[in-house]
Amino acid sequence: MSPRCSDCSQSDQRGQLVLVSGAVVVVALFALVLVHAQLAYVGASTTPPVTDVAASTEDAVEMATAGVAGRYDWPARRSAVTDFRSRLDPALVRIERAHTNGGGASLTTNQSAAAGWALRDCPRGTYRDFGPCVADDGVVVQERAGETTVVAVAVDIAIGTPRSQTDLTLVVRPE
Repeated sequence: MSPRCSDCSQSDQRGQLVLVSGAVVVVALFALVLVHAQLAYVGASTTPPVTDVAASTEDAVEMATAGVAGRYDWPARRSAVTDFRSRLDPALVRIERAHTNGGGASLTTNQSAAAGWALRDCPRGTYRDFGPCVADDGVVVQERAGETTVVAVAVDIAIGTPRSQTDLTLVVRPE
């Protein structure tokens, strides 16, 4: 027979209490980690900040401009705009697709905003021997030394979620 101690039952009960307490703490910590992960997921799936979409749009305009710079004479400006748009439009679609979590973004060029910008803000003045600005399909081009130069693009940005909608028009001037 095994020796019996009078404190063994109390010691066994104390060990079981410590084990149950540890299990409760583990379950509580697991619940906290789960809630934290869900909140982080909700935060990641919200509408993209306007600044992110605007920065991506500015980058897309820069890339499209680099592809047509110095390639078209002023009389071929319509072809320059068509070439520019063939480079810009797929980039705008990629931006829209990249920002679909929890809502979405829509980007389109704005002809009336481009025409207004061309009328008001076309680069001119002393020491600038540039031609007129012309807005075509949301793109503002200007004659410079006989060549077509993209000087601005007006883009409507709409960012939406099930709860809100943000609309703005951004005029991007490539550098």
